[in-house]
Amino acid sequence: MTERNLARCVQRLAHRGPDASGSCVTPSFAFAHRRLSIIDPDPRSNQPFLDDELGLAVTYNGEIYNYRDLRRDLLRRGYRFRTESDTEVLCKAFACWGIDSVKRLRGMFAFAIHDQKTGTAFLVRDRLGIKPLYYACADNGIVFASQPSAILHWPRVRSKLDPVGLSSFLSYRAVFGERSLFADIRKLQPGTWLKITAQSHEHTRWWDPAHLDDIGDCSLEMLIGGAVEEHLAADTPVAALLSGGLDSSVLAFELSRQSAQKPTCFTGVVCDDEYDESPYAVEVAKSLKLAHVLVRLPGATSLDVVKRLTALRGHPVGMHNEAAMYLLARAVGHSHKVLLTGEGADEIFLGYSRIFRLSFDLRRQAVLAALPDVIGRPARRHIGLPKFKASEFDLFLARYTYFPQAEKLELGTPAWRRDIVHDADLIDWMNNAYHSGGATPVERIRQFFVRHHLPALLEMVDNTTMAAGVESRVPFTDHRIVALALRMSFSEHLRWKHAFAPFQAAFTSIEKFSETLDVSKAALRTLYEDRIPASVITRKKLGFPLPLGKWATDQSSAPFRDLIFKDCPAIADYLDVGALRRWYARHSQAANDRFGKQLWLICNLEVFLRELSS
Repeated sequence: MTERNLARCVQRLAHRGPDASGSCVTPSFAFAHRRLSIIDPDPRSNQPFLDDELGLAVTYNGEIYNYRDLRRDLLRRGYRFRTESDTEVLCKAFACWGIDSVKRLRGMFAFAIHDQKTGTAFLVRDRLGIKPLYYACADNGIVFASQPSAILHWPRVRSKLDPVGLSSFLSYRAVFGERSLFADIRKLQPGTWLKITAQSHEHTRWWDPAHLDDIGDCSLEMLIGGAVEEHLAADTPVAALLSGGLDSSVLAFELSRQSAQKPTCFTGVVCDDEYDESPYAVEVAKSLKLAHVLVRLPGATSLDVVKRLTALRGHPVGMHNEAAMYLLARAVGHSHKVLLTGEGADEIFLGYSRIFRLSFDLRRQAVLAALPDVIGRPARRHIGLPKFKASEFDLFLARYTYFPQAEKLELGTPAWRRDIVHDADLIDWMNNAYHSGGATPVERIRQFFVRHHLPALLEMVDNTTMAAGVESRVPFTDHRIVALALRMSFSEHLRWKHAFAPFQAAFTSIEKFSETLDVSKAALRTLYEDRIPASVITRKKLGFPLPLGKWATDQSSAPFRDLIFKDCPAIADYLDVGALRRWYARHSQAANDRFGKQLWLICNLEVFLRELSS
């Protein structure tokens, strides 16, 4: 019975591990694994990995980039190895140093390890949450997997949706904290392990960005170069994503300095001349003498692709570039299993000026609050501030939220409006998460992005590429780089273009002066300004190839709109279809990207709900 249930669950993860499968069932634990073979592809390294001599069993997802150094250390201590894999290093490291061995690991990982001698098991997740790990409490223990969709196939784990998780997705495109979209399923937090015994299970946070790692006198250049070099560890070819933006171009430069292997760069070419970034990518690849492959991608997102990705992920598509990334990963997957990407740089090096300039708006708000309303109100409206003085947290939420509570209430069914009272729990969680991050607004936002926003982004990247059987690696999220970046001052990351820029910006909304009067990710731009083309260093970040305000009203969104406005939409259990039609008619007259993003979230939630009930 257990073997059959296990097989049914792990089949839901076949896309993540197309190369091999295995299982191990004992009276005290049962592990099943789907393998994407990258380091030591030999079957001897298939999982679950069992070490009978040590009495340990491991099932593990990820890469330990310093595994060779750890292996040498363990050899000196008398341990012997039968494989060349990082999985066996993980096993021997646990035997040598116990659960604290995770603090010696550099990499991305989510794993379970069972110690037969003590009867104890651990679930462990990496520092930044690059690799996902979900779990549920079942009748006879803990069930865990890389995706909730696998856990839902275990007996008596309900597919009942969590109203707080659902509300979080609509508001923030992600479910934050320990919650998931499902009432019975929880997410292991980044930098956390869960200790499981016959009597109890207990969480321990083993890494926290608020307590910075000792990195000695390492420079930013040394850390980025070292991280890129480590991320090339593989026994299969490694590729790199080159969008033509700053972050991927920095990675391309560092890759060009590697003498052992120079990965092929892949660029998505969007069929829309106005938003095609490929000329920048071609310029970078040519200047660095890197092999370069252009992959043609549609300018508009196909509903069929979204349905396929939703089915594989078991999660609604929240970010509007996921489908394009999935198609690109599928193209990469024809020849490569590993793809380096630049995700994480925006969060770590302050790439979102609109959010990170919150302190600037707080100062402007304080000045305008002292003025008579006849002057203050139009001035606040002109620079995009609320009509009335807002708290720091409320101002942050206004910048960060896609669907505020009031708008969800306007569209909700009576039953959903009752459920949405749970938004108080969600807002309380956000409030605590925000205010626990530091002593100043800048510190609070930076910590929030590293602790919460970044893990959600990394899970999207992981699930989107793994849906195509490709492992994404994110060198900028090396925890030593994060530690150094958090130590750097605000002005080293986000600076004004010239001495008069802050005075000009004082009378302009953030949306208009961002990356026009200020310079985001200044530390990266300064470090690489003489190493990659100036056109890349100075250009603004482009958003999604098709502006979502335009998408919301043109023919490309018609199949998505038909899902919610025709027949019997699944989302009618939560949103009033009549109110939704009126909302669409009102906003489509002057559609903007904010409205387009909201419609995108609603339509993709509908796709997910239909997939869940199929």
